[in-house]
Amino acid sequence: MNRIVVVCICCVWCMLHAAAQVTVDECQRMAQENYPLIRQYDLVEKMTGLSVSNAAKAYLPQVTLSAQATYQSDVASFPSEIENLFSLIGVDMHGLNRDQYRVMLDVSQMIWDGGATKARKEMERAEGEVSRQNIAVELYALGKRVNDLYFGILLLEEQLAQNGEMRRLLQENYDKVSAMISNGVALPSDLDAVEVELLTSQQQRVQIESSLAVYRKMLAILVGDENIEQATLTKPAYTDVWTESGIDERPEMRLFDAQISRLDAQRRGINASIMPQFGAFAQGFYGNPGLNMFNDMIENRWTWNYIVGVRMQWNISSFYTRKNSLSKLDLARKQVENTRETFRFNTALQLSEEQQTVERLQKVAADDAKIIALRTSIRQAAEAKLQNGVISVSDLLAELTKENNAKITRSIHEIELLKSIYDIKLTRNE
Repeated sequence: MNRIVVVCICCVWCMLHAAAQVTVDECQRMAQENYPLIRQYDLVEKMTGLSVSNAAKAYLPQVTLSAQATYQSDVASFPSEIENLFSLIGVDMHGLNRDQYRVMLDVSQMIWDGGATKARKEMERAEGEVSRQNIAVELYALGKRVNDLYFGILLLEEQLAQNGEMRRLLQENYDKVSAMISNGVALPSDLDAVEVELLTSQQQRVQIESSLAVYRKMLAILVGDENIEQATLTKPAYTDVWTESGIDERPEMRLFDAQISRLDAQRRGINASIMPQFGAFAQGFYGNPGLNMFNDMIENRWTWNYIVGVRMQWNISSFYTRKNSLSKLDLARKQVENTRETFRFNTALQLSEEQQTVERLQKVAADDAKIIALRTSIRQAAEAKLQNGVISVSDLLAELTKENNAKITRSIHEIELLKSIYDIKLTRNE
């Protein structure tokens, strides 16, 4: 029974330990999901949908209700001779009233607008895509910050581990020197020299731990998970990198494509603006006078009236600016294309530089293990020489420091190499 309990506890501990591990790719994903800017995707989507919907409403009937009351200085009337003639036959032709009233409902229906509505919807969609790609570019920049913090933490942890190893060696030699003093073959000052190095190592440990806590706190804030402060950051496995370009996968390239699509939509809008538009209309009003003016000259009354028809409108003045507007779009397109080619050139240059950095670190790292092995051998020999009284404690401490520096250098090279590889992956948006 006790064995089962122990096994269960071990399983739970392993599960919790596994859950507390995190990779750099997971941090990249969490950082993008946590960044406040990510919420703008939904806002842009909704705004684009509303704008396209508004543009599509151009084909809905347009209804206008109006009312007016006017007073005129003069109105249409018959000459006095004709009025006298009407009087002879018993018709009172008093003329129109100078105060006139009208309540009117005007309904118009677009039949064909030359493609203006379609062009406007395309422009709204293109504008929304540009906004989305701008967000993607800003979110992409988070990757560099995550890499800097993640690999900075790994480097500090390596330094912390090496600091512990250095303190262990110093403590062993402290015990050896203490024994040598007891045997009369070393001076108390030798022990003081070792103790100074121990205290210095302890100070370095405090500084490293402080920097590590700051880095972990910053990463936890960036990814939105406080557990990162205690989680184990997994060191990525070493993978080779190639020089094949993945520049076309960068969000900046998609942004340039979206900007060109927006310019194309604007071009279609300009072409649509010079086309004639056809529509139907109906006007109905209740007022005095009405459309039958002769009858209103005889009877002063309010009447119902209406007009229906079709209408053609052609804004000829759009031809004045069409050529210049299209030329401006051509220049804007060339500007976007030039910016895209400049970005492609600079990114390719950056990739080449990062590749050279990886190759340099690979060559340097190949000798680190051999250097450490030699330094360890020299330090062990120095410890033996100290036991035999051949060298001083200061000489031993110098060798200890050199060995420690060699191990720290190896850790730096290893982490720098991993970070350089992930920088290339980031540059190529893999």
